[in-house]
Amino acid sequence: MNIVSKRGFLQLIGFSAAAVGTQSILDIEALAADSIPDWARLPQGASPKSGGKLVYGQTYPNWAVGTSNNGKHPYFWIDLLTRSIWNCLIWIDHDFNLRGELAESWAPVDEALKIWDFKLREGVMFHNGKEMTSEDAVASINAHIAQKGSSFINKWFDRVEARGKYGLRFVLNASYAEWPYALAEYRIVIVPAAAPDLILADGVGTGPFKLVQVDNRRGFQAIRNENYWLKGRPFVDEIEGYIVNSQTAINGFRSGQFNAVFNIDPTTAGQYESAGGKIHKSKGGDQFLLSLPKNLNLIWNDPRIREAISLSIDRDAINKIIYNDPGTWVGNDTHMSGINPEFSAREKPHDVQRAKKLMAEAGHPNGLTLPAIVFCASFPEEPRIMAIVTQSLKQAGINVELREIPADGFDAYVKQVNAPVGRPARSLVGPRNPAINLGRFITNPTEAAGWAGAKYDAFVALYERTISEPNDVKRLDMYKELQRIVQSDTPAIMLGGRRNMLAHSPKVQNLRSHSQNWSSRFDDVWITA
Repeated sequence: MNIVSKRGFLQLIGFSAAAVGTQSILDIEALAADSIPDWARLPQGASPKSGGKLVYGQTYPNWAVGTSNNGKHPYFWIDLLTRSIWNCLIWIDHDFNLRGELAESWAPVDEALKIWDFKLREGVMFHNGKEMTSEDAVASINAHIAQKGSSFINKWFDRVEARGKYGLRFVLNASYAEWPYALAEYRIVIVPAAAPDLILADGVGTGPFKLVQVDNRRGFQAIRNENYWLKGRPFVDEIEGYIVNSQTAINGFRSGQFNAVFNIDPTTAGQYESAGGKIHKSKGGDQFLLSLPKNLNLIWNDPRIREAISLSIDRDAINKIIYNDPGTWVGNDTHMSGINPEFSAREKPHDVQRAKKLMAEAGHPNGLTLPAIVFCASFPEEPRIMAIVTQSLKQAGINVELREIPADGFDAYVKQVNAPVGRPARSLVGPRNPAINLGRFITNPTEAAGWAGAKYDAFVALYERTISEPNDVKRLDMYKELQRIVQSDTPAIMLGGRRNMLAHSPKVQNLRSHSQNWSSRFDDVWITA
């Protein structure tokens, strides 16, 4: 990949030399892509083959499918793996680095970090034969804002402007040091400009495959995009994806109906291997957050009870029993993942004696009973996780029903009482960078669960200073302090995260599971004869 200096980049997109001269974020070298970006290069010695069909099962459906009949819309894409059909400006790679997808370079204008300029790739074609330009990107972003595609961008966004045919300028309403990460969200795809009632609705994108048909509840079929901007890609001629349960996935794999399955139940890996399958395991995956609403007179309004609940849960047992991965990271009661270098573990995550002491101090020396907490089994192993949680809480004298309900309609059920906080429920939290992870306590009312008070006010104030800080080292220390504030008040309980795993036929090459399920790619996969 070719490297241009910061000064050269700023001049390329129209900045004066006066904009140059600050440190840290502003010292990041802007990367200009050649025909194959470095992140898209194949493993050394690879000999990709063209042709064939990838047919995969997916055990994790998009929970939002129950609110739309249009499976061509990226928000309601049946399995969240939107990069089969669409692209975003940014991609997060397997090591959690920012990578330019439809944007080849980007930089903030100055230390205020409220204005960001992006340079689009040239010559990118939509499936309908139209070249992608800044007009399309501006229309797409504005549509995402209007349709509330992601709170991660809506909260900060003021406007986006075209700067020539391939330039974009984002103007934010507050300083945001890590704005590009928000643009990697799976929903924030770039589509052809269209009227407000038509944009995002036709399944047309810039991705490696062109949509042929979709059943919003079951599956889709797509064919190779011969004009894909990654020249020579994809290698596969056709791709099909189907929503299946865990047992159907195994049976389909054994019978040859599927040559890959995403998000397998970790306890079934041996069954796939016995059928000749290969397993790829990511570094992390989605996390399980127990939301504890505080805007009713509930027992956990006392922070001592919230901490006691957290300390009573044996998260190591989850890792050992469910994931066969003992000794790895456990949740720290923030949205941070163990794959984040900024992650700060609780000093002692499992401490039953301290939990009992806290309950006694709060007036419950003989234990307590919690309100029911609902969940939907987004992943096949989740009911077993909740059984371990229930049992470990019981051993500490805490009784709770963790009630499973169907995924279809789960979100509406959770929100129907006591909005905007809703019923006590498990939230599924995808791993992201710390600015987004920690910001969810501010931007997501359900996950914040009505958190308020002095600790919350201190958290909000420090968070605003943190994301305004251009120095990476200083920002790291501030992220760690933000986690300490959360842990001192325990507004929610983070159980930890799964290990995303996929199984594939030996003939399927270079298919990899991603810690962000939705960031999985299909443009570098091939099938041997």
